[in-house]
Amino acid sequence: GHCLSRDCLVSPSRGQLLLTNELAVILRVASFPTKVCAQSPEAFQCLLGRRAFARQMPSSHGFDAYCRKAEQGGTVERICVALDVGLEMHDAFDARRPDGPTRLAVVLPALRTWITQKSSLSTATTQWGLVVLRDAEAELLLAPTERDIMLATLNSVAQPRRRDAFEEEDDGVADAPFDFSSLYNVLGAAFGTARPDGAVDRCLVVFGRSRAVPVATGEFELKNKGDFFLDAIYLHENAAPPVRDVQAVYDTLRKLLVHRSSYVMETTRSQEKLKSYLLLLLAHPVLRDAQDSALAKLDPEAAQR
Repeated sequence: GHCLSRDCLVSPSRGQLLLTNELAVILRVASFPTKVCAQSPEAFQCLLGRRAFARQMPSSHGFDAYCRKAEQGGTVERICVALDVGLEMHDAFDARRPDGPTRLAVVLPALRTWITQKSSLSTATTQWGLVVLRDAEAELLLAPTERDIMLATLNSVAQPRRRDAFEEEDDGVADAPFDFSSLYNVLGAAFGTARPDGAVDRCLVVFGRSRAVPVATGEFELKNKGDFFLDAIYLHENAAPPVRDVQAVYDTLRKLLVHRSSYVMETTRSQEKLKSYLLLLLAHPVLRDAQDSALAKLDPEAAQR
């Protein structure tokens, strides 16, 4: 089975337990400033595991082919961030600090940093879009476009606010399962039917609901198309079944979202883990390892062996 708690994550593929204190190397890397990453691409590729990955692939395809295409005209990554802005995202990120920042207040600057870092690594070949997950459905705010427009839209999407104790009507909203079919439909509209030659489409889902297991009433047609990658970060409260069965939510997210090399990661109150997850997602999806081995690839010494 898969373990999900406030301080551990069991990898889906091999069941390897990744304890928080084993992330020390990653957390140091996660604090790298954008300028260092941009000015030292060779070193940063080692941190992302690209050098080790390149040695494993024939020169006629994979890493070498991707690099050649990027040099010739650019391999576009169209990335949509699907950000939960529902009621629970306005609760405290750390339940031990009820007056501390909300989940949304923590996630927004982390996403801005990630977008800036990713754009610095591939300035001319990354486009950004924004979808928000409201209480009942997903809404497309921005189809993939340039970074500065994305950052401006992200800044205006929802100002973090302290939410009072649940009122009766709020309880009904929080207990209602989110239907991911609305996200499927919105992503189809965001990416359109025509993909630029050589482009890769990606979506990062940031989901923050612990009180209801999500559902999907429709099919996810994008999964059947090539060059589409989907990842998720689940921000949740401490488990308290049956009211907050976060393990069931996590397992359902994996069923609804996972395909190919998807990463589905989780945390309750660790900003360091959140940063480390976003660091993993800087890598081009074609060049990264499976989730359970990706953390080790961020060790510079291991990447060069």
